[in-house]
Amino acid sequence: MNKLTEIENQMLRSDLEEFGPGDTVKVFFRVHEGKKEKIQAFQGVCIQIRGSGPNRSFTLRKISQGIGIERIFPLHSPVIEKVEVVRYGKVRRAKLYYLREKVGKGRYVKERVVSRKGDVKKKRRKKPKVTAKAVGQETIEEVSEAAEDVVTKQNPPEAPSKEATDATTKSGSRGVEEG
Repeated sequence: MNKLTEIENQMLRSDLEEFGPGDTVKVFFRVHEGKKEKIQAFQGVCIQIRGSGPNRSFTLRKISQGIGIERIFPLHSPVIEKVEVVRYGKVRRAKLYYLREKVGKGRYVKERVVSRKGDVKKKRRKKPKVTAKAVGQETIEEVSEAAEDVVTKQNPPEAPSKEATDATTKSGSRGVEEG
């Protein structure tokens, strides 16, 4: 391996929580004011993640007093104390620049449901399973008989043929009695 890549790999941080575009993230970072140092929080929607390795950075956007504020944070910077995901967003793009023009309720991103371990849950409808073990053999036979009844009810009786109507009315094809 190259010495430069070895040094870069040592600088990468693995203690930060994973997140993506559309997620609402709270970043705690160190701020130096004179001789004092304090930790400040910035919470916003992640609108982009770019770069790779130690150069990876992300942009957060929030609205403060009606004014949109964007801030770019280097992901592997020692200035960042911790990253906390507040909400997971459901988006279909990697760059959410369209949120810059949105105002009011339109600027919010739909929430994605996530389990405790961080795995994404898919919304599924539970289908009831019907098996011979769960249901007695008698009920299966009843269901099959009911299905046959439904099939016979759906098919209407066929119209009588021309010959059958001629025989019942004792008339020819044109309705004239033959004598």
